[in-house]
Amino acid sequence: MSDFDKRQRPLPLTETLVFDIVDYLLKHEGYGYSTQISSFMVSHKPRRYTSREVVGILRNRPMFRHAQSKDRKGGIRWRLDLLQLERYLAQKGFQERANELGLYDKMRELKLSQITNTVMVLEEMDTMNINEVYEKIATLWS
Repeated sequence: MSDFDKRQRPLPLTETLVFDIVDYLLKHEGYGYSTQISSFMVSHKPRRYTSREVVGILRNRPMFRHAQSKDRKGGIRWRLDLLQLERYLAQKGFQERANELGLYDKMRELKLSQITNTVMVLEEMDTMNINEVYEKIATLWS
């Protein structure tokens, strides 16, 4: 096998955008509004992405899900579905690339954070009614 074959090929532009959006959401506790995500991508990589491309990726990849939100000031609220992301990376064969980018470590940190926050809400259960507890957990995991 030649050195050319051993080197990693660059990702297609759409997959690069997927990785950039995933990284953005991981840095923002797994959530983001479409307007904020799009603005960030376009301003930080202006020659690469358009706002329509960013929203198209959000709508058409299984790991990006609509999240519950009463606030619509920033467009649709999106959440990162970590289980779907892991399946997506395996299906596309991008595990090594994701590992190089530190995505698995960031995913693990986000999972631990969400579990910790859930336990904290459950510990407060005796001071809240069942609807308040359910709302907090639903907001955390929606």
